[in-house]
Amino acid sequence: MTRRLARVIGVAAAVLAAATLTACGSSTPDTELSDLSGLGLTAADCSDTVQMAGIESDDPGAVVECWTGSPEDGLIATADATLAQLLADNPDGDDVTEALCWDDTLTDAEASACRAILVGSTSDGAVVSAVLALKDPAAVIGAISDDPTEAEIEEALTGAEIEVLVFSEPAASETGDL
Repeated sequence: MTRRLARVIGVAAAVLAAATLTACGSSTPDTELSDLSGLGLTAADCSDTVQMAGIESDDPGAVVECWTGSPEDGLIATADATLAQLLADNPDGDDVTEALCWDDTLTDAEASACRAILVGSTSDGAVVSAVLALKDPAAVIGAISDDPTEAEIEEALTGAEIEVLVFSEPAASETGDL
């Protein structure tokens, strides 16, 4: 795993753990973690993943799910479809991806995307986030030319194996940038 992705995933795990502790006794709205099977993904145990392994919470009330698969649409389109599904399943949610997530990254060292929604308010709502990563970015991105066209990138990402971590946390712990 690359340092940046490890740091990003590590920060996500730390935020999740802190949010879980904060959530004890707090009131946050119910959120729905979407069924991503329609996107060509299969539910998986997070410990069985490569990029998301080790991310867990000790709180039995924490909501964390992992998905894996090789969707035809590729990493970025699947990230966008995941966001659309989260918004459809949480009709009171607002897209806060730009405020809370990093830019999509596609290199042979790291290939990841993040999407997030806010359900409720920043003080007592919840953030539902999805972190997506290529399982083996070196094999996928490393196989294309040094100056690829958009078509080459799309072709490389089509059907590439990805992992997805979806989790819900209290908004107050994560909305400093909103």
